Amino acid sequence: MKKLALLSLISLLFLTALVKPQEVVPFLRPVANGLIQNTNVPVLLPTYWSDHHKKSKKHASVKVRAYENRYSIYFLSMDKPYQANDPALFQPTESSRIGELSGYVGTIMPSDRPRDFIFYKKKDGVKLWIQPWIRSLIYAKRGPWTMRFDGDNRDEPYQQADELFKAMKKANWLKNKDIIEGHISILGTRREAYTSFSWETSDGYVYDFYYKGPIKEAVKIVDSLEFVQ
Repeated sequence: MKKLALLSLISLLFLTALVKPQEVVPFLRPVANGLIQNTNVPVLLPTYWSDHHKKSKKHASVKVRAYENRYSIYFLSMDKPYQANDPALFQPTESSRIGELSGYVGTIMPSDRPRDFIFYKKKDGVKLWIQPWIRSLIYAKRGPWTMRFDGDNRDEPYQQADELFKAMKKANWLKNKDIIEGHISILGTRREAYTSFSWETSDGYVYDFYYKGPIKEAVKIVDSLEFVQ
């Protein structure tokens, strides 16, 4: 039994790299140690962050919460730099919210295809199913990932799927991550999407990541997530 547990741990270490706080994105380095010390949840943090907000001279800032069985990070785009949990960050405008990352003890239930969805077309061998009356909602399933696309008009949900599939293919569909069940949902457009990832790991933790911006950037950030030691 001990040998099996050891093998499982070794396998997990091969699947997930361990990084030091100074290797995560700069604006999260000051909070990395505090997160590790104040939660029992293994802490995942991004080692990449999109610079597309810098084009508008915005600065990434964070509110951080850590509890025994959960941690949460709220990402904000502000007009000037702020230290984490600065009082000015506690009542941000909705437009300043650009993302959220949380980890907690839990499970994810598999999500079945809605009964009224009909076959639409195939994308890279994956069947896409569409809601026949609204026609802006698409469902797909690939490996551990259940995907839902909600576009604003015409073929936008298919374009979302196309954009996501391209980005996930570059990331090898995140097969280097410990994921036994996962959900992806996308709202909006390809370039200014609201993309949500949720996944369960083999050791009983759930991670949620939400990002407002290009779909490909959301995938890059998720692909960069590493456990911090």
